[in-house]
Amino acid sequence: MKILFIGNSRLGDAILSTPVINYYNKKKNNITVICSGLSKEIYSSFSSVDKLIELKKKKRGLHWLQAYLLLDSLKWDLVIDLRNSILSRLVRKTKVLRFNSKNIKIHKVDDYCKLINLKTSRAPYIPTNFAYQNSIKDLIIKQSIRMPILAVAPITNWKRKDWPLNNYMTLIKKLLNDEKNYFSSVILLGSKDEKYFCSQLKDSLDNANIYNLAGSLEILEIFELLKLCKFFIGNDSGLTHLAAASKTKTLALFGPSRDENYRPWGKNSYFIRTPESYSQLVEVDGYSRFDNNSLMKSLLVKDVLKVSINIISNRN
Repeated sequence: MKILFIGNSRLGDAILSTPVINYYNKKKNNITVICSGLSKEIYSSFSSVDKLIELKKKKRGLHWLQAYLLLDSLKWDLVIDLRNSILSRLVRKTKVLRFNSKNIKIHKVDDYCKLINLKTSRAPYIPTNFAYQNSIKDLIIKQSIRMPILAVAPITNWKRKDWPLNNYMTLIKKLLNDEKNYFSSVILLGSKDEKYFCSQLKDSLDNANIYNLAGSLEILEIFELLKLCKFFIGNDSGLTHLAAASKTKTLALFGPSRDENYRPWGKNSYFIRTPESYSQLVEVDGYSRFDNNSLMKSLLVKDVLKVSINIISNRN
């Protein structure tokens, strides 16, 4: 079956949508994926994907015209459009599934699984990349990263949902200095743009066992590294969903985003949010998404520490 899969542009959404592409990841299917540069690693890891078209957004939606011109001239057996785009209306197809849900009460994973009529929602899934798995094992040996490892992703692409760096510093110090010796090493994760802030955090900790890996690893390398970590903590971000998909114990910090839709998915996945709800933070007079001030300041270190230790100590 020839399938055209129009995927998400954001990393987190791409990870949450993997139950859909995994459902069609069969030998008899040939999947062409259209997505962003940020999400391409996630989608390209599936064996039935034989062509991937990376799109960069252009004015007036011209990127969809570009995609149309790059597609094979054929009638698709199935088009899955997670962007509800004009492209799925232009191409010839036998069947089309368009994701157009705006239900704020349902998790995105449930929403995606509902699109393909699954009776039971399936967890996000990313295939193992054995080359990256080996390179990460070599990295750990080369840099002498000792286990157990705490992974932290302290920065996102939107400052309003970033927990203050000073809070991360205090939390990490308390976890490292605990008499139960929860962790021997800490790795800081993020993009190239986030490396500077991770460096600030590393310097404030003044500990030789802190490793700033922001901007130095591919997405699937981070995924393989996360599998080897004991615990992950981060804001609501793509890396948090990557950690959850790795099945490592994951704690997400929520504030100005909906945990109902975007909490990490899986039995080892947890979240804690600010005392204020999403509505109390966002749906208020004077709110601006372009303000650089964090809306996470009311989430106290002592509360995050308590939840973290409970998760770490739980052997289930």
